[in-house]
Amino acid sequence: MTYQQLQITEPIEVGYYGTQWLEFMERCHAKLFRRMTKDKTIHAVARSVNEYASDYKALLDRQYEQLHPRPYEWEDESEHRSWKFMRDFYTNGEVMRERVLIPHTKP
Repeated sequence: MTYQQLQITEPIEVGYYGTQWLEFMERCHAKLFRRMTKDKTIHAVARSVNEYASDYKALLDRQYEQLHPRPYEWEDESEHRSWKFMRDFYTNGEVMRERVLIPHTKP
């Protein structure tokens, strides 16, 4: 059973990072993914991963803003967009490496 089939039969909201984790587990840890699906623990773990990763993202966003102060939007919009892009590039990559792309098995 693929994650797409699982979504059709059980429409459960797991969030952005939970969805990324489910796809990672399905591709890289198929046996564990099937076992967790059979045990019906997959969505609880995915929601837990999403919450854990979202909290970490918020922390990284705050730390990034302390180290690299946000430029004023009204002064130079392109500079603000560039700052936002770099913040999101850094924080999203870190969250994916440190919190999502890990084979969690317990919520």
